[in-house]
Amino acid sequence: MDNLKKKFGQRVRIIRQKRNLSQEELAEKIDIAVNNMGKIERGESFVTAVTLDKLASVLDVKVEDFFKFDSFVSTDEMKAELDLEKMSDEEIRQLYRFYKLFLC
Repeated sequence: MDNLKKKFGQRVRIIRQKRNLSQEELAEKIDIAVNNMGKIERGESFVTAVTLDKLASVLDVKVEDFFKFDSFVSTDEMKAELDLEKMSDEEIRQLYRFYKLFLC
């Protein structure tokens, strides 16, 4: 269940970022506390059916879109998930090593 919550939270974060919304803005629009929004995105908490419906409505997606974990990931989603701007130099070096190891 923890893996499901983490994957769900990642999808919510990616979709939220694509809509240029902050956690605070989304939390306000779906009427939950900001700290709960953070817990959802980190996979520490799951949503109720009512909150799930509100998320889908506000983010303008179908409920099932939150659960498309293994489907095609767009480059925008990849960039948002990688978030290179927030990575440390060491994390970027590690990512580069993996890239060289597997793709070159």
